[in-house]
Amino acid sequence: MGFNQAWAGNAAVLIVAVAETATEDGTPVHYANYDLGQAVAHLSVQAHHDGLVVHQMGGFDREAIRPLLGLDERFAPVSVIALGELGDVDALPEPLAQREVAPRVRRSIDETVLLSA
Repeated sequence: MGFNQAWAGNAAVLIVAVAETATEDGTPVHYANYDLGQAVAHLSVQAHHDGLVVHQMGGFDREAIRPLLGLDERFAPVSVIALGELGDVDALPEPLAQREVAPRVRRSIDETVLLSA
């Protein structure tokens, strides 16, 4: 969807990250999103170690993915991951090219971690 198509169009691989939110008998899997997050995080770290680039996307048509992959309701498509070698920044549309080369800004630890007194 939208600008994500510019990232995804030339990726070597697109991975749909899917959480199994319930077992076959309908029992909820409360830790499904946590497990999926851990799997994607480790995939990202390994890809970086191997000299690859990962771009995670939340903007995609989840309902279009379901029939494509044959997913029933107990499976939730959470993200799509473009994985491959770093492409040419100049080939991106201008707004994305600027975003790609802009300095990275992260929140401070005080904004991220809540401490209890």
